[in-house]
Amino acid sequence: MPVFVDDILQWAFVSGRHFVVMLWFLWVLAVVTTVVSESFLFDRVRRRVLAAGDDGWRTILTAAILGILSPPSRSRILRQAKELLAHGVRPQAVTAYLLSAQTLFLWMLFFIVDLDGPQPVIGLFVAVGAVLAVLLYGVRRIPDELWKPVRQSAERDAASDPRPTPIARQGSMAGRVLLSLGGQVYSLWWPLLFGLMGIGFFMALGQSEAYFSLQGTRGPLVQVGNAVVGLLLAYVSGAPLVGNALFAAGLWKASFISYAGLTAFYLGTLVMPFALPRYVDLFGVEISKRLLWWTVGAILLGALAATAWWWGLDWFAGVVGVRDLFHSLSHSTLRPNAVPWFHHWFQSMPGM
Repeated sequence: MPVFVDDILQWAFVSGRHFVVMLWFLWVLAVVTTVVSESFLFDRVRRRVLAAGDDGWRTILTAAILGILSPPSRSRILRQAKELLAHGVRPQAVTAYLLSAQTLFLWMLFFIVDLDGPQPVIGLFVAVGAVLAVLLYGVRRIPDELWKPVRQSAERDAASDPRPTPIARQGSMAGRVLLSLGGQVYSLWWPLLFGLMGIGFFMALGQSEAYFSLQGTRGPLVQVGNAVVGLLLAYVSGAPLVGNALFAAGLWKASFISYAGLTAFYLGTLVMPFALPRYVDLFGVEISKRLLWWTVGAILLGALAATAWWWGLDWFAGVVGVRDLFHSLSHSTLRPNAVPWFHHWFQSMPGM
């Protein structure tokens, strides 16, 4: 076996052991909270969104919460979005649901904390807020006559597809819990495997002569370049939900991209190749094309907004005289490491 391939497998194994064994409580919390939200909370919030219909910002916020409670399954997320359209929920709320369901769902948040720490999660919320603002503006610019056939198509599909979208609609408590557990295993086994191989690849690359880093100073051009690279890597890799969090950990721990690139990679799951045909099925060709361009621009803006958030927090702390409380936080979040610390990541672990 080639040495590089052996290094990939070794790093993938050690990385998997790291978050499965050492930080077991985080992924157990991800499983448990997803079971609770999917089995007992999701349907309650779903009915609230359907009942609200077109209730302005309240519907948009509730739809975003519904997305956070969604299971880590893109097919079920898009089926739920189609149901929302079929029941007259405004496009802005459906967009908010799709955005949060693919970027802020529970498994994703827990895994980012597990692999990269809590700061990227805070930054992700800032980035998603910026993306949502851009997308809501873009959706408002789409003529109403384009939405009419989309709703009619969603109504026909909803009437002909009897499958329940959330587990909470039927079955006993024990049955819902078992279905949720089974659904998580079914949906996540291959994204987790994909992500582990991604970690292994970039860790192995980081120790080879081919390694190079795109991290730099806080300069805006460096951050813009990293955001573009992070988005392109997300598209080319086709990293699936949850697997993209693992894959991103390899990029981040190897100091390959900056914080802006990391955030753009997280958000890049919105435009991965496998998702685009499903958007066409949901929205049609014309709306999908318009939303795609708005989404690409929003992702780049969101990645830069999250980066600016940390520098702005550090600056504001200096203005009010409490920089010592925030400087180390912003420093460890944004600034490139002089020596990629992943080389020492597992030194204390047995067998390394």
